[in-house]
Amino acid sequence: MNSKKIKKDLTTEIKEKLKKTKFDVLTNENDFLVKNLKKAG
Repeated sequence: MNSKKIKKDLTTEIKEKLKKTKFDVLTNENDFLVKNLKKAG
């Protein structure tokens, strides 16, 4: 196996996981904000 290819695959995999994590965090924050708005409204 080519070490550069392995490294690239790992980097891509890590980037995908980070994207998902960021998306989950944003979703949780949005849910929290919506709940608070509903309480206030």
